[in-house]
Amino acid sequence: MPIRSLLDAVPYLAAYDTSFVVLAALSLVVLIRNFATAPLAYASEEQVPGMPLQHDHSKLSFRAIRTYANSAETFPAFGWALLVAIIAGASPLLVNWLAALYRAWRLAFWVVYYTAALARLRAGPEPWCSWLGCCSTLSLPAPQFGRF
Repeated sequence: MPIRSLLDAVPYLAAYDTSFVVLAALSLVVLIRNFATAPLAYASEEQVPGMPLQHDHSKLSFRAIRTYANSAETFPAFGWALLVAIIAGASPLLVNWLAALYRAWRLAFWVVYYTAALARLRAGPEPWCSWLGCCSTLSLPAPQFGRF
C-alpha cells in the first residue's frame, strides 16, 4: 500500500487526525486574516503600516489589526501545546476535543469582536472567548504532567 500522508506512515498519529485538521484550518484562517487586514485597516487610511495603532476599539480598522495580532500571538502557543500533547501521548480523544474547543472559542472571539465593532460597543464577551481559548490551550499538555 503506498504511503500518501504522514498519518499512513506513522499510524500512531492517525488518532489525532481531528487535531491536525483543526491546526490546518486555523493556519488557513490566520493567513486569510492576514490578507484581510489590509483592506479592513489600511484602505480607509485610518491606520498607517508600521506605525502604532490609531483610534480605539470603536474603529473597525483598530479591531482588524488587533485580532490579527492576537491570532499571530496565540496560534503558535496552541500549535506547540498541541504537538507537545501528541508527542507526550496524551489521550487522542481529549486532545481532539480540546483542539476543537480552542477552534470554537477562537472563532467565537472573532465573531463577537467584530460584531461588537459593528454595534459600536466598547466591550463585550470577547475577553471570555479569548480566555476560554487560552484555557483550552493550557489544558492540552496538562494531563501528561503527572507522568513526569
